[in-house]
Amino acid sequence: MNTIGEMTDASSAKSAASAQSGRVLPPAKAKSPSWVRWILPSISDVFFLVLFGILGFSPMSVALLGDADTGWHIRNGEIIMATHSVPRIDSFSYTKAGQPWYAWEWLYDVFIGAVHHVAGLNGVVLFTAFVIALTFALLFRFVLRRSGSFAVATLLTLLAVSAAQVHMLARPHVLSWLFTLLWVEALYRFEEGQRAALYVLPGLMLLWVNLHGGFVLGLVLIGVFGCAHLWNYQFHRDAAHRSQIIQLSVAFCGSLVVTFLTPYGYKLHWHVYQYLSNHFLMDSINEFRSPNFHAVGYGYFESLILLTVLGLVLARKRVTVTDLFLLLFSIHAALYAARNIPISAIMMSLSLGPVLAGVVSPQLSQPEWMRSLLDSVQGISTNMGEMEKHFRGHALAIALVVASALIALNGGRLLSSQVISAHFNEKEFPVAAAEFIAANGIHDHMFNPDDWSGYLIYRLYPGTKLYFDDRHDFYGEAFIKEYEKASNGTHAWREPLDKYQVKWVLSAVDSPLSSVLRESKDWQVAYADGLAIIFSRVQ
Repeated sequence: MNTIGEMTDASSAKSAASAQSGRVLPPAKAKSPSWVRWILPSISDVFFLVLFGILGFSPMSVALLGDADTGWHIRNGEIIMATHSVPRIDSFSYTKAGQPWYAWEWLYDVFIGAVHHVAGLNGVVLFTAFVIALTFALLFRFVLRRSGSFAVATLLTLLAVSAAQVHMLARPHVLSWLFTLLWVEALYRFEEGQRAALYVLPGLMLLWVNLHGGFVLGLVLIGVFGCAHLWNYQFHRDAAHRSQIIQLSVAFCGSLVVTFLTPYGYKLHWHVYQYLSNHFLMDSINEFRSPNFHAVGYGYFESLILLTVLGLVLARKRVTVTDLFLLLFSIHAALYAARNIPISAIMMSLSLGPVLAGVVSPQLSQPEWMRSLLDSVQGISTNMGEMEKHFRGHALAIALVVASALIALNGGRLLSSQVISAHFNEKEFPVAAAEFIAANGIHDHMFNPDDWSGYLIYRLYPGTKLYFDDRHDFYGEAFIKEYEKASNGTHAWREPLDKYQVKWVLSAVDSPLSSVLRESKDWQVAYADGLAIIFSRVQ
């Protein structure tokens, strides 16, 4: 009986196996010319091409700009490039002007600001599409490597991509998806005996800590793998596990030291700790709340959880301690905060691949029809896996990326056709209201909702400074509670507006604040459309 990953080159063994199963093996295929192997796409290339095309050239390109955060990241990057320095104080608001601010994603801001400078929002969207497509193409390749099963790798990759849709946005967190994938793959390779795999972690961390706050996860993951080896050491007491624990400890210390190499040094760590440990903020920010499985899109991750339970039950002793620990950690992280679902899906796919591959491999104890079906699936998986190794030039994928970059530099046009037109959706963001604000010279003392703030910064900075934006770690708990008094239309809604001498209020037409302002004799409607309404204080 052949198991996953075991192949024999002896023709006599193949003939005997064929005779016993009653199947006739296909004739051996002639070896393809070398140039074909470099031109034709591999299966992972196909994943990349399809996902990149959908995200970059379909209506999904507008969906990537579904979060206004993108706007202030672009403007902050432009500020850094203009001043040649990383911001230390705020420049986007009038309520907190000059207050200390940690721009902990400064390196992403610089890059995305540069991309926007040369290619506009089309370039921003295409870069995001590239990162996401690359992440899941590599995920397929890594799961295939670990499981040896094309069917399992395809299923898990498709589920992970589908689950990640809930947070596919043009924001720096997509880089944490890629870094998490590379990080876990390096740890698994180390566990498989490639000790040099740990050497890449400090270098990855140096980039990660300056790109996104998700760098904390890298340290946690070393801890998860270390705990798995500690568990094994408690039962085996062998030198191999002790050596691995020591090496992981060194890697942890080295990566931790690297995290201090930011413009903010140790102060960033204290700031991140205060932010993530603030229960009010974690409970108030939608993406940090637990997922609502009644909402559209979360069912894919639910399927991953059910598949994990099924795999663990059927696999039994074939599950390693590391896989079990990583699966449990991933599920906990996703159930704690909805924004963790994409990363959890990626980690679960890497851990679950070998488990499911063992479950679907042909077993002698299974019925004949089941063994025959699984044997056929394994044969297809083996052939597709060989094809993945065979075609390695990635020429088509590279050509598409280069062509897309040229199109973005040309304003999204291919010859006379507009093939990409990335923009903030006017049905979700106050595009027309922002034009009114700019035309009427409203520079400050304007109350605004936080979910529109990033777009307002993108459209109006530096001419207009805002009351509040979605840098929640910067504004803090006390300020946000004041903001909510007004935005929720409570009995104390006047207090924050009077405290900050608000003269204008921008709000959604159906918001609680809009309702109370309509009833107040101190405010009058200055502008309204189907989405936004602007009130001015009666003098």
